[in-house]
Amino acid sequence: MNLSSLRLLNRSLDERQLTWAIRFLFGISIMLIIALSYSYHTINKELIFYSERVDHTQRVLITLEKVSSKLYETIYHGRTYLLLKDTANKRAILKSIDDLNPLLDQLDTLMESPPQDKRVQVLRTTLDNLYDRTNIYWTDSTVQLGEQEQQAMLREASGHIEQANRLIREITEVENKLMHTRMQSRDNYKQQVFRYNWVIMLVALVFLSSSFILLDRELKRNNLYRIELENKVENLNRSNNELEQFAYVASHDLQEPLRKIQSFSDRLLLKYSIKLENEAQLMLYKVNDSAQRMQLLINDLLSFSRLVKPGANVQRVDLNDVLEEAKYNLSETITTQKVIIKSSGLPVLKAYRVQMVQLFQNLLSNSIKYSRPDIVPYITISCKLVEGSEIPAIKPAHQDVQFYLIEFSDNGIGFNSEYAEKIFVIFQRLHARDEFEGTGIGLSICRRVISNHNGYIFAKGQEGKGANFYVYLPLQPFIS
Repeated sequence: MNLSSLRLLNRSLDERQLTWAIRFLFGISIMLIIALSYSYHTINKELIFYSERVDHTQRVLITLEKVSSKLYETIYHGRTYLLLKDTANKRAILKSIDDLNPLLDQLDTLMESPPQDKRVQVLRTTLDNLYDRTNIYWTDSTVQLGEQEQQAMLREASGHIEQANRLIREITEVENKLMHTRMQSRDNYKQQVFRYNWVIMLVALVFLSSSFILLDRELKRNNLYRIELENKVENLNRSNNELEQFAYVASHDLQEPLRKIQSFSDRLLLKYSIKLENEAQLMLYKVNDSAQRMQLLINDLLSFSRLVKPGANVQRVDLNDVLEEAKYNLSETITTQKVIIKSSGLPVLKAYRVQMVQLFQNLLSNSIKYSRPDIVPYITISCKLVEGSEIPAIKPAHQDVQFYLIEFSDNGIGFNSEYAEKIFVIFQRLHARDEFEGTGIGLSICRRVISNHNGYIFAKGQEGKGANFYVYLPLQPFIS
C-alpha cells in the first residue's frame, strides 16, 4: 500500500464524529435553506404585490389619459357645433359623452384611496354640470342663442372645463408619484429576490460540496478498506485451510504413531516390568504419560480447530437452558465438590447452541477447577444490558450496538491482574501441571466462541479472592 493510501486510511475523524459532522452540516444547511426560503417567499409575495400595484396604477393612468382625451374631443366638437350647427359634430359630441361615462365608471372602480376617490367624484360632478349647462344647445336645434347668452354659456363651460382639467392633472400627479414609489419598491424586491436566489444556491452548493467531499473521501477510504479486507479474508481463508489440513494430519497421521507408542509402552510394562530395573520402568511410565498428554493436546487442538468454522446454523438459544445443559454435563463434579451455582434471568438470543454450551461449561469448569480447597465453590451468573461504548477496547463499528453483559463470578483462588490476557492464550498455564490438570486450552476456546459471535470476553481477578469473567454478546447478533 502506497503512502497516499496510508494517509487516506488515517482518519482525522472517527465514524461517530464523521456521522455527527455530516448531520451537523445537513441540519445547518436545512435550517438555513428553510429560513432563506421563508424570507424568499415573503419577499416574493411583496414583489408580486408591488408588481400588481404598479400594473394597477398603470391602468389608472391609462384610464385618466382616455378620460382627458374624450373630454378634449367633446369640448372640440361642442365648440365646432356652436359655430356650424352641423349634424356630424352633434353625433361626435353624443358619442364622446357615451364613451366618457364608462371611463368615469372604470376610473371610479380603480380608485383605492379616499382622497383620489373624492377627486373622481368631484370630476364626475363637474362634467355632469358641464353637460347639464350645455346639452340643451346640441340636443334642441330650435334653441337660438344671443351673443351675450352664448358668451355667458362659454364662460361658464370654460370654468367647468378648467376645473375638470385641473382635477385630472391632480389625480394624474398623485398617481405618478404613487407609480414612482411602487416601482422603486418593486425594483428593490426584485434585487432582493435575485440576491436570495444566489444565497440559497450558494448554501446548497456549499452543503453539497462539503457532503460530496466527505462522502468521496469515505468511499475512497472504504474502497481501500475493502481491498485490505479482501486481502485479510484471503489470508484468513488460507490460514483456515492450513488449519484444516493440520486438523486432518492431527486426527490421522499424528495419532497413529502416538497410539503405537502407547501400545508398545503398555506391552513393555505388562510383559517385562519384572525384568526391567526401576529406572527403566520409570522411563516407560514417563513415556506412557507423555503419550497420553500428547493425545490430550491433540484432542484439544482438534476441538479448537473445529471452532474456526462454526459448522451449524444460527438459532434462537435460551441461555437458561444452555446453563442447565452445562450443569448437567458437569453434574458429577458439581455434586462431588458441592458447588453452588446461582444465576438470574439470562436472555434468549441468536447463537450457535453447541458453542454456547461449550462456553458455559468451560467457564464453570474453570471456576470449579481453581476453587479453594477449604471453601465450598460458589459461582454467580448475572446479566444486564449495556451500551457498546461502555466496553473497553471495543471496535469502532460496535460502539453503537447494545450488548448483553453476562458476568461469571467465583470465590476461587483468583489470579494476578497482570495475567488477565495471558489466560486466554492457547496452552498458556499459570500453574504447574502437577497442581491443576488440563492443557490450558479451555479459556482459549471460550474466546474463540465469543469471537464467532462478534462479542468480547475479559477477565479480572485477585489472588485469593476469586475471579470475574465478563462476557459481552450483541443484542442483535450479526453472525451468519
